[in-house]
Amino acid sequence: MPKLTIARSDFGWTFSAFAAVGLSGLAINQVIATQLGVTALGRYNMLLAVVIIGGQIGAMGIHSSVLFHTPKARSDGTLTSEVVCSGVLATIVTSTVSTLSIYIGGEVILRSVDNFYYLDGLRAVAIGLFLFPINKTLLAHINGLQRIPTFSILFSGRFILLAVSAAVATYNVDNDQFLPWTITIAEGAIFVGLILANRSEIAGLSQWRNFRKMFNRHLHYGRKGFLGTTLLDLNTRLDIILLGLISGTRSVGVYSIASLFAEGLYQAAMVPRYNFDPVVTSLFVQDKIGELQETIAKAKRRIYLVALPVVAICNLLYPIIVEFLFSKELSDESWPVFLILSLGVGLSAGYIPFTNILQQSGFPGHQSLLLVAMTITNLALNIALIPFFDVKGAAIATAVSWVSIIVYLRKLSNPILGFKV
Repeated sequence: MPKLTIARSDFGWTFSAFAAVGLSGLAINQVIATQLGVTALGRYNMLLAVVIIGGQIGAMGIHSSVLFHTPKARSDGTLTSEVVCSGVLATIVTSTVSTLSIYIGGEVILRSVDNFYYLDGLRAVAIGLFLFPINKTLLAHINGLQRIPTFSILFSGRFILLAVSAAVATYNVDNDQFLPWTITIAEGAIFVGLILANRSEIAGLSQWRNFRKMFNRHLHYGRKGFLGTTLLDLNTRLDIILLGLISGTRSVGVYSIASLFAEGLYQAAMVPRYNFDPVVTSLFVQDKIGELQETIAKAKRRIYLVALPVVAICNLLYPIIVEFLFSKELSDESWPVFLILSLGVGLSAGYIPFTNILQQSGFPGHQSLLLVAMTITNLALNIALIPFFDVKGAAIATAVSWVSIIVYLRKLSNPILGFKV
């Protein structure tokens, strides 16, 4: 098999996608905060967090199985159509169970506390909550095939649609009752796009001989990696949820501004991951551990050389940009939060693209252990610090959890790969 390479054009596509995601997130927050206020922004981000975490639960790790088995199938010469079709069917089953559980449980809890805003919001996002895991599985297959331009367009398309929908939903209105529907609209549109992008493989499934075997393999692999993949998304939204529960929606709104920019930095460091994931699997399957180690070491050096100066520049520009887009009050309140979060990104930047390496090497259980450790760190620090330091406490907790993954990843990777990542 020829040596695997990652084209510069693929990096360009992935970087452009994440740039579009970042700009879309900025547009969403700016439109909602300026049109409807910081409290409305906090409520929207709480609902979005529920969809992302609930959708991850509904995926049951099957999207990770599809991402692992797609390049593996290409290396083995087996049908990738069986991988995606069985994965989608399995995800439909798990997403149905998850969505119904969250919907029914949410109805009971929200009615009991007379929270009718979130009750209406839950009803509005229900279909989007169901489609989110299916979209993750279809997108993972495209990523596994290394169709990076298609992956980049559809990945960023979700957030572009959210931004456009949010602008329409807040135009000339004085409340945020239509905002939750934008999430369902975006997921529905992306689902159609993903079906069209995968149509040749879905329509080309002519052999069902290994379909049941692959279906069961997805469930088995997904079950082992479920905790890890769920915690990965939970860890990115844990600060938002705990702030909402402990400090209230206004704190969530203020924190969301800083978190938006910090997450942009984090996602920029994450860009290479979507190019490396299928390559990691292929190199590991072919037992090219030396080449894998060399690839990772070179990438880490280059990422740190870029990341640290970028973090410094962003901290100089942050108050100017936020004051221009939002207000001086929000700039003053959120800048210390951004400083803390951005330091966490800068210190962990070289490891961020490889947070999924244990999963892609065929060890989803170890991946779960990695993310359990990271999430426990985040959860404990958030609970300890938010009551005393509010948004700054949440920022410290999240930043420390990002840096802690360096220690956890190096410890867990050595026995599996034969070297410390």
